[in-house]
Amino acid sequence: MTALHLAPVVTIRLEPPLAHVALTDAAHGNRMTPAVRKALPAALGQGAADPDIRVIVLSGLPGVFCSGGTREDLTAEGGVRTPQGWDFVRAAADCPLPVVAAVQGHAIGGGLLLALYADAVVLSDRSSYCANFLTYGFTPCLGATHLLPAVLGQALGTEMLYTGRPYRGRELAHRRAPVNIVAHDKVPSRAHALAQRIAQAPRTTLRLLKQELAAPARELALAALERELTHHKATLTDPETRHRISALYPGA
Repeated sequence: MTALHLAPVVTIRLEPPLAHVALTDAAHGNRMTPAVRKALPAALGQGAADPDIRVIVLSGLPGVFCSGGTREDLTAEGGVRTPQGWDFVRAAADCPLPVVAAVQGHAIGGGLLLALYADAVVLSDRSSYCANFLTYGFTPCLGATHLLPAVLGQALGTEMLYTGRPYRGRELAHRRAPVNIVAHDKVPSRAHALAQRIAQAPRTTLRLLKQELAAPARELALAALERELTHHKATLTDPETRHRISALYPGA
């Protein structure tokens, strides 16, 4: 077993055939800070580069998987439209090996996108999952308008985008969301078992299947991103949105 740290915000543990990558920035609630945006894709790339690794398990803290972007991202020119934001939420999808997201804690905004871009997802029955873009007055971006309906179902994904409210895992299970939803304490073990099952296939075979599955999905996500950008930019500069971000959005 090899344990590595990238900055103090991401850890990697190599246990062939699995690599465990974890977001561990407790000081900032696992927000998408510049340090985290840089470290996560690097960690996934490092894990995938090891010839003994076949599958990567991506996790966060027990209480929070990823709580989304920072206020600075939203108030700065360009906001979450930056390439760094796209590369971060797409990190699991762009990894050359399969990624299983063990989403034990809350996943909010861009943090939920990060989870849903993974190849397989395990959620907690008691944690909250939220696409809360409209709560702050701006339209979704980073492929969210494609991703949520595609992964969670058209009706449920669309509802989540419109309402912006948090959904407990047990409610998503009741709504028949087609992802793994288990008891909170069982998330790590279920994700590990799922990753181990996937890792029974040869590494080369897994890489090739990931390429086949990822290419059309990326095209759809990129097309959604292009459609989203104009409206997202316009709503970020709307006075009511700026007020909501200032009054309601947590600090970095």
